[in-house]
Amino acid sequence: MEENKILEVKNVTKKYKNFTLDNVSFDVFSNDIVGFVGENGAGKSTTLKAISNLINLNAGEIKIFNKEYDDLTQVEREEISVVLDEICLPEKLSLIQVNNIFKNIFKNWDEKTYYFYLEKFNIQKDKKIKELSKGMKAKLNLAIAFSHNAKFLMLDEPMNGLDPVARDEVIDILLEFNQVEGRAIIISSHIISDLEKLCNKILLIHNGKIAINESKEILNNSFNVVENLTKEEFDQIDKNILIRYKIVGNSYSILIKRENNLPFKQKEATLEDAIVFMIRGKTL
Repeated sequence: MEENKILEVKNVTKKYKNFTLDNVSFDVFSNDIVGFVGENGAGKSTTLKAISNLINLNAGEIKIFNKEYDDLTQVEREEISVVLDEICLPEKLSLIQVNNIFKNIFKNWDEKTYYFYLEKFNIQKDKKIKELSKGMKAKLNLAIAFSHNAKFLMLDEPMNGLDPVARDEVIDILLEFNQVEGRAIIISSHIISDLEKLCNKILLIHNGKIAINESKEILNNSFNVVENLTKEEFDQIDKNILIRYKIVGNSYSILIKRENNLPFKQKEATLEDAIVFMIRGKTL
């Protein structure tokens, strides 16, 4: 599987005054679309900055295409694309000027692809960046990413500002992009329904630590939820099957293993249920 590994994050630690990215490890393989989730401040952006070589680590190592970042060739670096939720270009530039700038930066820049996506996204090429809505800026970021032969996309909240129809369109484009062997995507988002449609793996970070690193299929078939338990009923729960619990008023809600003999009414946990319990729930 090593030849199919696009990204390896191993024991990565980054310490700040009030936050620590703590011993983070995970892999991304060819044709993976990894949904990267967690509450604000959990460490998503710090992790993506670490992968992008924008911050120095206190410990650990990161490899892309089985190489450390400093050992990547210029061509390999161009095969990595980072899409942030804010566009990092001067607002006064026109989209034609954006094309002219990037074709002098990227050896593999394809202006036909760039203008194809501008047209597909209904963005007029003679507009200036400052004239674009937040949603259009998000689409422009993606058009740029698709236009320099990227194989590995890191997308930080790319759906921000997009309406449901536009989000669905972007999901279809990302799924199509990832059908080519050797490509992969890691995408952070708060919109769990989008990740349900898009991702095959879920990575949850909580307080700087990885809490979930699992396939979406397993997560969707592993847990049940029981709601409105009394304290007495909760105390009867076999702690070996209890994953997380929440107290809502005077009642308890629990996330449990699907294979259990509990006599209480249960429902199959959704992906969002599992993520919310992992973030807000407690353990014994």
